[in-house]
Amino acid sequence: MKKLVLIIALVVTCSVATYILLPPQIPISPLGANMDQEDENPSGKNNYVILGFAPYWNMKKLSAESLDTITHFAYFALHLRGTGDLYTKVNSREEDPGYTNYKRLLGASPYKNLILTFMQEDEDALVNMLASPTSRRTAVQNIVSAVEEAGAVGVNIDLEPVGTTTATIRDNFTLFIKELHSQLDQMDKLLSVSIYASAAARPRLWDLPVLESYVDYFVVMTYDYTMPKSEKAGPNSPLRDFSGEFEHSIIKNLGELSRDVPPAKLLLGIPLYGYEWDTVDSSKYAPTESRGVTASLERIESMLNDRTLELIWDRNSLTPYGVSTESGSSSQIYFENEVSIRLKLELVKSSGLGGIALWALGYDNNVTWLWPTLKTLH
Repeated sequence: MKKLVLIIALVVTCSVATYILLPPQIPISPLGANMDQEDENPSGKNNYVILGFAPYWNMKKLSAESLDTITHFAYFALHLRGTGDLYTKVNSREEDPGYTNYKRLLGASPYKNLILTFMQEDEDALVNMLASPTSRRTAVQNIVSAVEEAGAVGVNIDLEPVGTTTATIRDNFTLFIKELHSQLDQMDKLLSVSIYASAAARPRLWDLPVLESYVDYFVVMTYDYTMPKSEKAGPNSPLRDFSGEFEHSIIKNLGELSRDVPPAKLLLGIPLYGYEWDTVDSSKYAPTESRGVTASLERIESMLNDRTLELIWDRNSLTPYGVSTESGSSSQIYFENEVSIRLKLELVKSSGLGGIALWALGYDNNVTWLWPTLKTLH
């Protein structure tokens, strides 16, 4: 862990110095810096995973450039009931939209390296499914059948408990992953598990030291560090936190995770969205006056082009944020831009991570810099 933390700290320090202090052609603030140079994988191998999550509600917004850049296409999502069966209908007349769009993938799917993502129907379904050996077996059978039916190359398990996670639920989840791995391994299919960035900071659903043997990749959801209901605005995906303002940061969480999981099995989550709050004033981390709402990169880019958003660089978290003071009131959006994403890509390369995971495809339309930037990881 100490070695990884030292590497991360060195990488971030050097990257910030490179982008902010050293080259005379780059402004003191890295916002809007023009960085055309291609990065190279130090190992000489272009084998990083670029996993793009495609939620069913964005399927009509997928761009050709995004599909050309990613290495794996993760359809989001099919849901599991407490019995282990697939959740297919909202009621007797209405089909679940996640299942409807899944069926459209069947046959000649145009997406390369298709991954199917599975979530729980609700909190009760998660607990009940994991607690019953019969339900777990049914869930595994349905997952395997869906993989075969869709011609998928693997599975992503994104079970996210809302309440307190007991030791029993944790152990049952481990049993479920072991049983699923046993089936997928015989089929030579990938198995990934999505985890909270703080998964190693305190007991959660995921028994990482045990799961590591059965999972190909852990998708680290390094976003939503500041939630919509937060009492103050803040970074969505902070690379660091020198001020001690926040409980977690990416550097801190990766150091914790590396004690239990080889870095090469970690995929760094990169959000293609931010959160916007009404705030009491335009100061950094200002108290909020509303619940935050999601702002896609597409919308943020439009606001920047229209000059309705003032762009500011947060040196503390190494992320940008925008301030709008239209109509005499203040609002703030914390998000990612070219510079903050390049810093995250440098971190992936130099700390030996397995790649990145994007949430989510379809939030990126008309953002011209995004896909050329991400392609530098190849």
